[in-house]
Amino acid sequence: MKKNLLFNKKIAALISVASNLSLIIMKLVTGFVTGSVSIISEAIHSASDLLASVIAFFAVSKADQPADKDHQFGHGKYEDVAGFIEGSLIILASIYIIIEVVKKLSGEVQPVENSFAGIIVMGISVLVNIIISSYLFKVAKVTDSIAIYSDAEHLRTDIFSSLTVFIGLIIIKYTGLHIIDAIIATIVAMVIM
Repeated sequence: MKKNLLFNKKIAALISVASNLSLIIMKLVTGFVTGSVSIISEAIHSASDLLASVIAFFAVSKADQPADKDHQFGHGKYEDVAGFIEGSLIILASIYIIIEVVKKLSGEVQPVENSFAGIIVMGISVLVNIIISSYLFKVAKVTDSIAIYSDAEHLRTDIFSSLTVFIGLIIIKYTGLHIIDAIIATIVAMVIM
């Protein structure tokens, strides 16, 4: 019984929503406190992940409903539509980040304050997303859920982009090259895309 509950699509989607919401709050607060566009870009990326997780939750809830008069073959296509929407969100988030980077680069490069706080938050983000995405991939495999699989893919891209920001903040801390923040945000946008 515990295994069935552990590999329940709805529970997996709710766990993903909770982790994304926590990471968004941490990244936004840290991004604004430090003035780091790369951390803020990661918060935007996580916000697209949160929206994707919410869509996945509703898609799996709807897809699990039995066939009815209007849906004679069931509701499984809701998950396919959710996967498409999640992919579109990734593209929109990356375009927004590039726009923000261009704005930052067109003005005077602002220094990143207290990069150590950003390093800690991004390290936590990497660890949380490794754990949650691994769990979601297992649930997707067991339940054959494209919505959960798409959500896991979102989080996997977040691992790489968070790691990129993490490394960038370490470089900024030890070199003082604040332009790296905008460069890292651009890399994040490309990774997301």
